[in-house]
Amino acid sequence: MKVITHAKNLIANNRFARSVLVLVGGTAGAQLLAVLAAPILTRLYSPESFGMLAVFVSVVSLFSVVAGLKYELAIPLPEDERDAAALTILSLILIFVVAVISAFCLYWWGYTLAEAMESPSLAAYLWLAPIAVALTGIYNLFTYWAIRLKEFPVIANTKMRQQVMAIATQVSIFKLGGLGLLVGYVAGTGMGVISLARKVFGRKSWGSQPIERIGYVLKRYRNFPIFSTWGGFLNTAGAQLPPLLFASMFGAAYAGFYALAHRLVAMPMGLVGQAVGQVFLSDASEQYRSGELAFTLNRVHKILIKLILPPTAFLILFGEPAFSFVFGDDWGMSGEVASWLSLWMLMAFTTSPLSSVFIVAEKQHLGMIMQALLLVVRVTGIGVGVYYEDFMLAVILFSVFGVFGYLVYQIISFRVLDMSWRVPIINYFLAFVFIFSLIFLSKRYDLELNVAAFSVFLFFSLSYYFVLLKGFRNA
Repeated sequence: MKVITHAKNLIANNRFARSVLVLVGGTAGAQLLAVLAAPILTRLYSPESFGMLAVFVSVVSLFSVVAGLKYELAIPLPEDERDAAALTILSLILIFVVAVISAFCLYWWGYTLAEAMESPSLAAYLWLAPIAVALTGIYNLFTYWAIRLKEFPVIANTKMRQQVMAIATQVSIFKLGGLGLLVGYVAGTGMGVISLARKVFGRKSWGSQPIERIGYVLKRYRNFPIFSTWGGFLNTAGAQLPPLLFASMFGAAYAGFYALAHRLVAMPMGLVGQAVGQVFLSDASEQYRSGELAFTLNRVHKILIKLILPPTAFLILFGEPAFSFVFGDDWGMSGEVASWLSLWMLMAFTTSPLSSVFIVAEKQHLGMIMQALLLVVRVTGIGVGVYYEDFMLAVILFSVFGVFGYLVYQIISFRVLDMSWRVPIINYFLAFVFIFSLIFLSKRYDLELNVAAFSVFLFFSLSYYFVLLKGFRNA
């Protein structure tokens, strides 16, 4: 009862916490469905099918990240809503153009790409990719409108609808093999667009001829296509290149092992990290102008580090046996991958709000440089593993090198707000000591996931979160 009371008091007195909770609630339901469906899907589809999906998602992501040329990122920023409406029209035009370009590219080079990725059967289904590119771009565009309007319940509802549609489709047409996973992904992506569009096109600003403002916003926010587009592309390339490289170098099955591990390890980002980042962005412009953003950023950074520690510890200690138990013995390697990806999870989760700093400070060129750095360190780590023809070495170095890349990213983000480079290092110190001690322990001793071990871990995790919640309440 004390935990519930503390939580209610914290939420009632903190609008930021309320907004995050709304997004977390909707996302948590969607992620819970994904967790419950995963053991079913891994028994309906083979690792090769998941590898095909991973390659497809990577291709779609690389095109969709430049659809709109990142003008949608500027939608929460202008005080005049007519400018936000003009940015919407401009973005929709650009999304359509990019989708058409992707269709031509995949028509001419799709088969070559599928062959290179060791997934020749994917070539016949790449016609779905331009549809997914357009739907993803439009959904992201309308999401930034919802962030501007602080319509976080609407965003939360769309996430649930997307997951329900994706899972229902994938389960119902599993006899189609890998195509079933692709169709489910596209169907899920498209869900939620209509709900968000109603919130956008019902605004009065659309009656004030926003099309006349397109020329102004095109020039006013020109740094977004110049720098943020490349930054977004580099970020997406860093996230999506691993399954492409694993498929081409080790085979589609290994891409499937990585894809399942990444899907579940990335869950905390979808559950809390992305929610925090979106709510953070909705207030960041105002706080930057008032000089309060540095304090908020440092506080959020510390909170995120504390929140992510138990899931990170669980994956390090019990990742491999947990995956084998839940998804079947064939997926044990995904558990080993997940245990190392937990390092990536720790850093990516705590970096979630920081990209907003470059946006509101209009220093997108720094954001682009940081994304380039992350891409280089990730590819370098995988490259070493490929050189030695060792899949797990590639995964390990991908995560370890990523820790250093993210740390530099965070130091630069804090420096943009005139904070010391020591701040993120100090924030991480105890967490790093704890996490790397667990890695040493887990690799020295073979740990098994049983009822006793899980019960002890659950007890300590709940106690940890209880103490953490009391600290938030008293802060």
